Amino acid sequence: MAPSTADTPDVDSPRKLPTAEELSEALKIDVYDREGKTKALGDLVRGQRTVLVFIRHFFLVVGCGSYQPIDTYATNSSSKYPIYTDPTLRLHKLFKFKSNLAEGKAGDEQRDYMRNAGSTMSRIFGGIKGALGNLQHVNSVGPKALNGGEVVLSADGECEYMYRMQNTVDHTNISELAKMIGAEYISVDGEEKKAQTCNEPAT
Repeated sequence: MAPSTADTPDVDSPRKLPTAEELSEALKIDVYDREGKTKALGDLVRGQRTVLVFIRHFFLVVGCGSYQPIDTYATNSSSKYPIYTDPTLRLHKLFKFKSNLAEGKAGDEQRDYMRNAGSTMSRIFGGIKGALGNLQHVNSVGPKALNGGEVVLSADGECEYMYRMQNTVDHTNISELAKMIGAEYISVDGEEKKAQTCNEPAT
């Protein structure tokens, strides 16, 4: 259901929904899967309510780099969801995602997915370590400063929710997304998360 005028964010809001024309254009854009095959975004979401998560880049679930790092990212993140990428960045431009390397300001709310992510320095070290371990993908991970966001599409193709990251650590809370789509949110503590990330993926 489209929001009322009173509930519509202003033009500069990170939550402003795309126009009907922007959304229609976005659904025509081809994205790449892990094998390098393409499908129109609209074909992937047609007939089902869908949450699209645009990630910043593969070393840190539509990415902004080449398709080759998808398997590595899926393994490192233990992702159980399909991952696609748009190396042309047309989706990111249409949805007006921001480009910056800001970490957020002191006093900003810490998002629930960041609570066990460690300090800034430990994340930087982890990123460098990950890059050194995957040198074959160094030039394929997409622009390092390009932030992402979240888009929720209804089964009939309407945009129900949009959020554009304002810095590198402010994706929508997972608990918020779960509530929006009627899913149960189960928090993962540090030890469980570590074990989940280190386990070998099922074959």
